[in-house]
Amino acid sequence: MVLFPKTAKPVFVLAAVVLAGLIGFSLFQVFKNIPLFGPVSSSVTKEAKRIGLLYQRQQAEAIEGVKEGFKDMGYTNVSFEEAKIIPGPNMFAEAEEATKQFIANKVDLIFTGLELQAISAVKATKEMGSDIPIVFLVNFHDPVKYGLAKSFRSSENNATGVVLNLVEVIQKQLEFLRKIDPSIKKIGTFGEGFIVPPVGEEFYAELKAQAPRLGFEIVEYKTAVAPPQAEQDWYKIAGQIKPGDIDAVYHIAGHHYEAQEAAESELAGRLGIPMVAPLEDLPNGGHFGYSGDFKGAGKQAVVMMDKIFRGTKPSDIPLEFTSKNVLMIYLDRAKKAGIEFPDSMLSIAEIK
Repeated sequence: MVLFPKTAKPVFVLAAVVLAGLIGFSLFQVFKNIPLFGPVSSSVTKEAKRIGLLYQRQQAEAIEGVKEGFKDMGYTNVSFEEAKIIPGPNMFAEAEEATKQFIANKVDLIFTGLELQAISAVKATKEMGSDIPIVFLVNFHDPVKYGLAKSFRSSENNATGVVLNLVEVIQKQLEFLRKIDPSIKKIGTFGEGFIVPPVGEEFYAELKAQAPRLGFEIVEYKTAVAPPQAEQDWYKIAGQIKPGDIDAVYHIAGHHYEAQEAAESELAGRLGIPMVAPLEDLPNGGHFGYSGDFKGAGKQAVVMMDKIFRGTKPSDIPLEFTSKNVLMIYLDRAKKAGIEFPDSMLSIAEIK
């Protein structure tokens, strides 16, 4: 046993106090700028930022989410330059021109509400030798197959974004159809000739792959007419569909007949069968939809933008799946068609 003189005890105590003080000071230096609650306050959130917003009217909620997201993150000096693209044969060219205008106006970042605008934005920035970062939402494609990114881990370009999990969403939609009516088997779709291929083709292919695995049959209605005559031919074909021909209607986003979702909703009502539609088109027609929460996805994208503004390259930010999906039901519209939803759906749905 080693004995220390009594005079040594105060020395050890003093040393311990000094050491504790040094540790405490170090921790204070590390955490002094991190608030316990609320957004992180820093010079980045106070700097002037100008965001180019490239989207279609169907992505308006995502734009709201972006604007709210910046406020939630504590940004106080953000402005927006908006370019709304009209779906049609010139939409890719229009998106490229809007991107070039953003570059000319020296925006700090470009946000696109859909992969269709994102692919045009990536192309335009590359052609102009610009490294302006792009953050996108993807709702109808695999971003790697579509050419937006080399992989989910890294885009290897100036873009990153939030992606809808197509397989999960389609399977869930079909599951909900079965909950509405277990006897549903034949799902009617207006496919080839009605769909704008760059928009809905990949999503539709995934639906046709998933449906038989879950015991459903896709009944596809096609047309060979030129796009300007799609509306007329739609009514000709739809008028021949009788009760019992199909058990449900599945609306595919991206169609030559602009108001097709409303027309399909009328068809479903006449037949007394449920109709599922993507959330983008659901306000105009259909009984229910299940997909990514647009406003939430917009806020999720802002977290990526914040990382970029703090110095991280888009290629170093992995792509993410949407963190929240939502079931939305248009109850009055469904009641008029004689469609009833089980409590298991009503209890988790947003009712319109």
